Amino acid sequence: MTNLIVFWGEKSDSSFTWMSDGEGVQSENAHIDNPDSYHIRTSDLLKADLSCLADMLGDGSVTLVVSCKDIVAAQIEVPNKAQKLLRKAIPYILEDEIASPVDDLFFAFLHKDENGLLPVRAIAREYLENLIETFNKAELKLDRILVDIDLMSSLKEGMSVLIHHSECLIVESNNNRWNCFSDDFSWLIQKQLAKRQTGTLKDPATSEEIMPIAMPLDLYTTQSADKFIRNLPVGRFAVENHLLDNAQHFFAENLQKQNDKAIDLLQAEYEPKRENSQITNFLLRVASIFGVVLLTHVIYQSVQLYTLSDKKDQLEMQKLTLYKQAFPSRKTPSSAGRAVKSMRSYVKSLGGGSSEGGFLSLLSSSSEKLTDLTKIYPTNINYDSGRNELRMDVIATDLVVLDQYADELRKSGHKVSKSSETQTGDGYSSRLTINK
Repeated sequence: MTNLIVFWGEKSDSSFTWMSDGEGVQSENAHIDNPDSYHIRTSDLLKADLSCLADMLGDGSVTLVVSCKDIVAAQIEVPNKAQKLLRKAIPYILEDEIASPVDDLFFAFLHKDENGLLPVRAIAREYLENLIETFNKAELKLDRILVDIDLMSSLKEGMSVLIHHSECLIVESNNNRWNCFSDDFSWLIQKQLAKRQTGTLKDPATSEEIMPIAMPLDLYTTQSADKFIRNLPVGRFAVENHLLDNAQHFFAENLQKQNDKAIDLLQAEYEPKRENSQITNFLLRVASIFGVVLLTHVIYQSVQLYTLSDKKDQLEMQKLTLYKQAFPSRKTPSSAGRAVKSMRSYVKSLGGGSSEGGFLSLLSSSSEKLTDLTKIYPTNINYDSGRNELRMDVIATDLVVLDQYADELRKSGHKVSKSSETQTGDGYSSRLTINK
């Protein structure tokens, strides 16, 4: 296959139709003529299966045809002096005629026609970029994106109308292209004819002026159009009906005729770049992969460095917070390092007494006797370094347990003095002063 034409349909459609070489859909027996080639037997595919066409295409070109329902078509007058600024000026010229924000649209245009009007097509940037990305992922490089209504030829006089499903595609003799529902065509064209005759929107049925000659109307349909023709204004059109087997075949046949007149949506920043040599492409791929790996590594290292730096700052703050909690009455050091050094010195001094004293020694020997915390447990511990006394507030389930704990401490060589007991809930609380 040398050329591929993809009829994408509307944006909301789930499937599309494809043709090759302008000869129509591949036949179901095409693989018999060339059994070594890869062929798809159906002309309709799901959009999710677009990549199936990549192996069959080879080095051929890809033309994408989108529906005019997703495109804004217009003809505008532009001053001759503004040719260099057309791309900037067109959005502001059409701003009041388009419902969507012009900043969200991409405008493609061609040279002025014989009437001095500039044909313009507007498409949502997001939709256009999604199309390009979809075909790139399927390894199909788009050569151009056209609109189906631009693949219809215009008459020197009158208009051409294509009825596709419930949609009408209309091309007038002045190259004005528009679309509507087939059921709405009759009253829209009456409104337009009235405007042409009287300069108003007056109903042509009540107008005193009568067109002397019926306008030619080439009608292309894939099914019977008797109802459509009956609804046309009486005596205003000379209809020539052309029955088509397939609307896509009709567009494909007109593709070569309209090749220079159809507006390619791939313009400006979306214009396809020229292909380089295979070696250049290979080197560019290698360089891009290396660049991506290097950039990823740099980003990863930067994130790690930032994370570690942030953790370090948090730890420094935690050190100062811990110092404030341990020594609320002391002045907070200027740095976390000094705070840690001060706390280490204090803890060392607590455990650095004689073998029979010291905070850590008293705490260790006293806690060894607390064998059952369900019967007796400490609620507060305070140490007086001057007197070398450990003051422990405890709660016991009964007075017997409290006395037993005090006796155990005395047997282990401690001096224990006990304050008066106070009943607290179901237990008894007391303060024990312990030293050696």
